[in-house]
Amino acid sequence: MSVPGSPRKGLWKGKEKANVDDEHFTDLNPTITYRHLLSNNFGVRDPFRVVALCDSDAFYAACEMVRLGVDKDTPLVVLQWDSLIAVNYSARKFGISRMDKKQDALKRCPHLQVVHVATYKEGAAEPGYWDNVDTNTHKVRRSFYRPRSHSLMFR
Repeated sequence: MSVPGSPRKGLWKGKEKANVDDEHFTDLNPTITYRHLLSNNFGVRDPFRVVALCDSDAFYAACEMVRLGVDKDTPLVVLQWDSLIAVNYSARKFGISRMDKKQDALKRCPHLQVVHVATYKEGAAEPGYWDNVDTNTHKVRRSFYRPRSHSLMFR
C-alpha cells in the first residue's frame, strides 16, 4: 500500500516506526487550545485521549480455576472446540501451549483438567458449561439478531 507524499513504498512494516512527518500521522502532535480544555466531546480526535491496555497472562485459565475452586498446582486448560485458548502455569510445565489440540495436550499430561468455554446450547437463553459440546448444537455467542424461526437463531 502506497502512502501519498511519502518516499517509502508503504506504511511501516515489521518493527519500523511511524514517521510523524507523514501526512497520516499529523494528529500525533496536536495543537491544544482552550476549546479542547472546555469541550465535553471526548472523541477519538481528542488530544487528551489515552488508550491503555492491561494484559494478564493466563487470565482466562485463572478465572476458570477460581470458578471451579481448582488448586493452583492443578494443570488446567480452557478449550474452545478443538483448540486450547488458555493454559495455566502448571500445565505449561508439561509443554502445553495455546492453540495446541486437546488430544496432544492430554498425551503430555493425562491428568490435565480441560474446561470448555461457556456456550449457548441450541434453544438456551443463557450460556452454560455442557458436556459433549458440538458446533452443530452449541455456539460461543448468540446472534445479535433474534429471528422468529428457531432454526435461524444461531449464525
